[in-house]
Amino acid sequence: MGVAKSAREKGIGTALLLAAMWGLYEMGYVYGIIGGVGPVEFYRKTVGAIEIPESTPGIYTNILRAAKKNRG
Repeated sequence: MGVAKSAREKGIGTALLLAAMWGLYEMGYVYGIIGGVGPVEFYRKTVGAIEIPESTPGIYTNILRAAKKNRG
C-alpha cells in the first residue's frame, strides 16, 4: 500500500488501511500481517500495529527478487 507524496496527509492512507482491515474482519480474520512495512509509526498510530520480533527481512524477500528478475 502506498500513497503518492503529493496526496499524503489527506487521510487517503488511513482510509485504505481501514478498508483493508475491515475487509479482513468481514472475511473472518482477527488480525492481518503487513509484510515489508515502510512507515511503521503510521501503522502503529492508525491501527495499533505491533512489530513481530525478528521478522526482518520477512518471508517475501526472495519472492520479490524473483518477480523482479522475471520482469527483466
